[in-house]
Amino acid sequence: MIIYKRFYWLTFVLLLSVFGLTQAQLKLDDRPFVTGETLNYKAVWGGFLTIGSASTRIDKTLYRVGSTVCYKIDIVGQTNGLAKLFYVRDKWVSYIDTAEITTHKAYRSIREGGYELDEQVQFDHINQKAEVKVYDKRAKVYKLKKVYDTPEHVRDIVAGFMIFRSVDLSKYKKGEQFTINGFYEDEGYKVNVIYVGQEYLKTDTGKTLCYKVKPIVPKNKVFDGRDAVDVWLAANKSKSIVRIRAKMFVGNIVIDLLN
Repeated sequence: MIIYKRFYWLTFVLLLSVFGLTQAQLKLDDRPFVTGETLNYKAVWGGFLTIGSASTRIDKTLYRVGSTVCYKIDIVGQTNGLAKLFYVRDKWVSYIDTAEITTHKAYRSIREGGYELDEQVQFDHINQKAEVKVYDKRAKVYKLKKVYDTPEHVRDIVAGFMIFRSVDLSKYKKGEQFTINGFYEDEGYKVNVIYVGQEYLKTDTGKTLCYKVKPIVPKNKVFDGRDAVDVWLAANKSKSIVRIRAKMFVGNIVIDLLN
């Protein structure tokens, strides 16, 4: 039943395809998101079984990390319904530069079955390092795990989610793609993202004109092929991610925007 335990990892790791984009590669719109924004999603397995939900929330207040003004953004994912038998509740919190959408500080709390992890990461953009600390329950303190080298303009999962919405897809032609570097946990990847074009998408909230892209995911034991993921973003000012569809060895998952 790995489908439930790893559901939220799958949801967001596909977005690593934008984490390592350099500023020169990005063709950015004006910010499509605002403070106070909350987006809610549901996940359906096999076309009929709702197995999970997720939400993203941008705090109404701006924060400072050192001298940098940052958004504080939370992403929460959990199992629902029958999938509660395979308990998942994961949370990511990131402080993201309002100017460059790069991550300066991040936390994640992972609860998957009997597995627990509390982690904090401090990003040093000048020296291109990420200091990772893990919470020690016995000592009740965060202890240093490792200092990683990072690419320029590094972004964690949450910043990847937001920068994905900021790419000006209207300037891409069908079939155009960009190759980028991604980083998730302690692994690096090279990922191609292909712009498929525009199409209307019908969901529970109505019919929406969308940009469709296809991240070519790293080879793994969960997705059914490297081209197994499709992402639709609203072709309007919000640029919200409307749907993510993933073909998996144990069936398909569709993640839809609810609001």
